[in-house]
Amino acid sequence: MKLNPPLLPVPVIIKTVEKISHQLSVTPKIPSEFELDLTYKRFIQALHTKQWEIINYKDWKYAPYVFWYDKEKLGSSKEFISRYFEWIHSQSLKSNWRRLIYVYLRDFSFRTEYPSTFKKIAAAIQNAFKQEDLKFALESWEKRHNQFGLFLEDFDLSQSINLFIDVNYDWSRFVDSTGLDGELTTSGYADAVGVELLKQLTLTPKKELIEAVKSFHFLDQQLRFVDRRVDVIQCLLSPWCNNFSFQNEELRKNVKNLLIRHFKDPRMPIHREKGWRFVDESSLNLFFKWMIGESLEQFFSIIDVMALEHQWKYRKAFWKAYYDKGVLDEAWVAFGTDAKYQARRLFGANFSAGELEGGSQSNQSILIVKIRDLVLVEWSHNGKCRAWKSHNQFCPSTYNSKYYGSRLKLPSMKIVDGYQQDGISHQQSETYRWQRRLADFIYDETGIRMQDRDFRI
Repeated sequence: MKLNPPLLPVPVIIKTVEKISHQLSVTPKIPSEFELDLTYKRFIQALHTKQWEIINYKDWKYAPYVFWYDKEKLGSSKEFISRYFEWIHSQSLKSNWRRLIYVYLRDFSFRTEYPSTFKKIAAAIQNAFKQEDLKFALESWEKRHNQFGLFLEDFDLSQSINLFIDVNYDWSRFVDSTGLDGELTTSGYADAVGVELLKQLTLTPKKELIEAVKSFHFLDQQLRFVDRRVDVIQCLLSPWCNNFSFQNEELRKNVKNLLIRHFKDPRMPIHREKGWRFVDESSLNLFFKWMIGESLEQFFSIIDVMALEHQWKYRKAFWKAYYDKGVLDEAWVAFGTDAKYQARRLFGANFSAGELEGGSQSNQSILIVKIRDLVLVEWSHNGKCRAWKSHNQFCPSTYNSKYYGSRLKLPSMKIVDGYQQDGISHQQSETYRWQRRLADFIYDETGIRMQDRDFRI
């Protein structure tokens, strides 16, 4: 079958398609910073001198871009806004309305400070949908508004939030449906939807809202809205900070791993000053508690593999009892060479621990715990448990990247009265002899009592 050649040359068809595509595009061409600066200054001059005749067509065309430009906000001026709407209604050009829609969505955050202007813009856009000469060019925006309420005068974002949840937290489908592509994906209206999601999760902790916040705010290895870092961290932790009955272990681990992956371990000073900077104390304290559990879990997992069961299972039960009671203020681990290899194999990127070198065997590891002002170091294998007051010169610090075994055996407190040596050996585990003595020592030093039944196998 022979096809008839097109009526127009191919280059003309391509150019025509590109022109129509540009006319109907979501994102109009943005003026240069130089053009915006000149436009803004002319409008300021006209506003102050009342000489509006100095404003030309190009100035009015670019006017939406300078509504919120620089310190003196033109958009807050009733006279400026009134004259702008007189102009745009007199022109009835499709491109002018698309610019106004774009800027309205891009600069949507200013609605809280200048609500009357945004309400007037929203109403004007809705009226433009009804004009016959604008209907075709603005049809896609009218459909989006009818579905998601993009230009509601009360700025209700609930329909957009419901859309995101309905599309199973799929960001690309959300963008396709709302038209918030290009620069609009990381500013204005999209950011406002993200903030509203954070508010809803803080007020009503639900699994679907946690999933929505995660998918809406995180983009691969970075945040979609970089200025929301602190808000996102605190919001994701809020179900556990504010609602102690919120129990979902799988979700808690997912949130913990997500925050570690993006912002690293806040126990390390370098990460505390970067990814976790300005996060409130309640959120940090909660996460520190989570990381105590993380350290213990990692330590137990590795020692279960590396140490003899009869040596370790009683020590594991003892320290888990203190964790379960919630009295551990800090916990940190350091692995020997062989143990660290196992840890990296098991935990991969979500792995925070120190290295144990010198004065120890390659398969040995240590657990450092702090209970009030008492610091204890528990060894795997045949090592003793030792204790120091936190202000003691020989007391090891938590969260170091390297530890030397010889320094962890420096003079420490006598745990058992009458013993000449410091620390305590793990003898007669089956009769819970050392456990009782160590528990009594911890009670004497901290006032925290643990009963035999708490650490029995």
